[in-house]
Amino acid sequence: MSHKSKKAFTLIELLVVIAIIGILATISVIALQNARAKSRDAKRAGDIKQVQTALELFFNDNNRYPTATEWESGQIYSTSSSGTSTYMQVIPSSPTPNDGSCTTNQNSIRYSPTSDGSSYSISLCLGNTTGTLTPGPKCLTPGGIIDRDCSCGDDIVDSRDSQVYPTVKIGGQCWLAKNLNYGTLVTTANQTDDNTIEKYCYNNYETNPSPATVTCTNGQVCGGCDTNGGLYQWHEALQLPSSCTTAAPDCTALPSDPCCNFATPRQGVCPSGWHVPTDAEQNVLDQYLTNAGQTCDAGRSDYGCNNAADKLKEVGATHWTTATSTNTSGFTALGAGYRSTSPAFTNQGTSAIFWSSSASGASAWRRWLAAGRSSVYRFATARASGFSVRCIRD
Repeated sequence: MSHKSKKAFTLIELLVVIAIIGILATISVIALQNARAKSRDAKRAGDIKQVQTALELFFNDNNRYPTATEWESGQIYSTSSSGTSTYMQVIPSSPTPNDGSCTTNQNSIRYSPTSDGSSYSISLCLGNTTGTLTPGPKCLTPGGIIDRDCSCGDDIVDSRDSQVYPTVKIGGQCWLAKNLNYGTLVTTANQTDDNTIEKYCYNNYETNPSPATVTCTNGQVCGGCDTNGGLYQWHEALQLPSSCTTAAPDCTALPSDPCCNFATPRQGVCPSGWHVPTDAEQNVLDQYLTNAGQTCDAGRSDYGCNNAADKLKEVGATHWTTATSTNTSGFTALGAGYRSTSPAFTNQGTSAIFWSSSASGASAWRRWLAAGRSSVYRFATARASGFSVRCIRD
């Protein structure tokens, strides 16, 4: 009795089948990823429409939009003599991961009310076409969603004291376009009250002196904290114990000391969502603004980054004794001066010095913009000096 042999798959046939299965699996994964991305975009658009409705209901009852503090409570509600009205139980957060070309900042739902509560902007970003909305950064306003990136560039209101700060996008960074001015004015030798945020004001002027003809160094009209911002010792800027300045441990020898080993980004005295820049973040700014085709030494203890300083300084002799500044970056650095360890206030109209959060031995890194110099001076100095703070967005 004969037996018929069963014909098996050849190697080529097996390889073809495996290849087809691989292609189908890849197509399925891509289709699933696209479906998930579209689902995230649909949620972003749907959530922001609900937020807009809740904000308009709030406005109808209160004749204003919520403050930053009210928004940060995590819900939109109003308490009145007739009871509490809840317009949105939980303010949604944008789904992750980011889609398309959206950055983390653009993807985040960031609420920025105007100081008088008459308007607001909320940033969002879509990875794909969603309904009638095109991909990319968007800005929700009372008039609807517009094609504009408002993740940086609109004023923010510090919820702690309602001070308004303009912002500016420089390269990929978002900076306050005004020196920080938060805290209680002190005139003591050191800022040592660890329970209170303290600041110095140039010549102890909380507001601009009257009469306006009062002059500081180099014939410049004095400006108070309301114009030039506060001046902070390093520990105060970072909200570390005052011993981090008065005792100043050497962070090279003692890297694990609490004054040296802290989480970054460090909010310090900055508003919520912002922090004191690191030395590396300041270097990114320097490098972006230096002359095209040039680089500057990130490890320098000297001037560097040609023309970067002029692009950072406010235009005109109102704040500087020389008029080489262009402020093409929009950073708008004023000649705020500083408080030395003498102690003495000096160089208003000729200098602007900004702390970083990065320690260097028993000192800390900072940036100095000087009148008559077009480059940026980087060096480490005593933590007890009183310098300005420019916050950068998280």
